[in-house]
Parts: sequence; C-alpha cells; structure tokens
Amino acid sequence: MKRLLAVSLLLCLTASPVQAGPASRAVRETAEWIMKKFGKGAAGKTVDEIAEATAKAVARHGDDALPLLRAAGHAGFRALDDAAEKAPQVIRLFARKGDEAVWLISEPKKLALFLKHGDEAADALLKHGGLADDLIARYGDDAVGALTKLSRPTAQRMSMAAREGLFDATPRSGELLPIIRRYGDEAMDFIWKHKRVLATSAGLYAFLSDPQAFLSGVKTLVVDPLISPIAQGTNWTLIFGGLLFLFSLPALARLIIFMARRPWRPSTP
Repeated sequence: MKRLLAVSLLLCLTASPVQAGPASRAVRETAEWIMKKFGKGAAGKTVDEIAEATAKAVARHGDDALPLLRAAGHAGFRALDDAAEKAPQVIRLFARKGDEAVWLISEPKKLALFLKHGDEAADALLKHGGLADDLIARYGDDAVGALTKLSRPTAQRMSMAAREGLFDATPRSGELLPIIRRYGDEAMDFIWKHKRVLATSAGLYAFLSDPQAFLSGVKTLVVDPLISPIAQGTNWTLIFGGLLFLFSLPALARLIIFMARRPWRPSTP
C-alpha cells in the first residue's frame, strides 16, 4: 500500500510539479521544509525539483524516508543514493539515533564504514568521534567490537597504540583486539601498560595464551621475557673484564713493538 501511494505521489508530481494534489501534500511540505532549512543545495535546486526528488525517494524507500530527509536535507538524498540497496539501513539508523545519525551519514567516509560494518560500527563512530574512523578502516570488525566496549580515555590509548604500530608488530598482534572487545577497559589498560613487552613475540604469545590470568594478576609479564632469564644467569663482571682486555690489546701490542725496537744499551756500573 505504501509503495502504491508513493508511485501515485510521484506520478502526481511529475504531471503537475507546481499544483500538488492532496495525496502529495507530505512530499510537498517536506520539500518546502528542506528549501527553508537547507536552501537550494550545491546543485541549486528549486522547490519543485526537491519535491520531485523527495517523491522518487518515497517511491523507492517508502514514506519512512521523509523524517530522514527533513532532518538531513540534501545530505539525506545523497546518503540514500550512495547506500543504494542498503538505503533501508540508513533510514533505520536515523530512526534509532535521530540527529546523531545525520552527522554520521553526512560524511561519506563514515557512511561507507557504517554500510560496510553495520549498526555496531555506527555506535562506535558516534561514541568515539575522531578516533574510530581510522581504526575501523584499518582493523575492521575487530576494531568495531573493541571500540564499543571502551571508554573515551582507553579508546584514546587504543588509537595511540595503533599509531605506534602495536597491533601490527607481529603476525599475531591483531589478536589483541578481540581481547579488548571481550574485557574492555581492563584489557586496554593492561595492554597500554605492557605495550613494550607485548610488541615482542614471546611476550605477546604468553599473554594470548591466557589473557585472563594476566589481567587478574595470577601471571605477570616480565620486562623482557627473552632477555631476562639470560641476564639473570650472566656473569657481567667477567664479560666486561674480557671486553676491556680485548680493547686494550692494540695498545699493548704497540707498547711491545716499541720496546722491542729500542736499541739495547748495557747498564754502566
């Protein structure tokens, strides 16, 4: 029934764009509101052209598109066109988030991330504006899940850790993100505190094997799990003494050669 009404509205507007009939009143009012609130737009459209575009949007997506178009104006038309067959997701997002959704769909990069990763990505983008975009673009659904569980301060730490290369340091470093998704701020705080250790394969693999034990304090990450046992069993005095001897060999050799080349003089009684 909605589709039939929408087609009727479109036919009515096409036949007489200025004299809109009673059935197209909602479309016409929406077009006039858009013109009043947002102006002609970049394309310089007239109110009749906006009304025609509105009628086409309703014909494609139903009258549920009208509240979105009234709130977003020209950006709403563009978002529905860019979303194509996923346009119903954009309409549902507005119904769920209201004006917050307008901010998201008005930026093509954010809209693309939402359409690719779904409602949870929209929640992450809205919750962590300015941080989530790049993280989701780089790490996809793992970043989405992690960001939705983090507070703003820990999300900032996650962003800084990503810029430092922590989640790319080893072939398995990306596995930290599902752990953040599972344990939230607690995990991100721990990862930030031990990021140098977790940037090494040994430290990372130890943590990944039993993250709950490390988060609860049952197990502890050493400063460097590879170097520490070696350092504890090393006689550093002997090593430094040996190095000092090696460095002094050239000087000692020159002294011996110098002494050997001096002419021998017998001592006088």
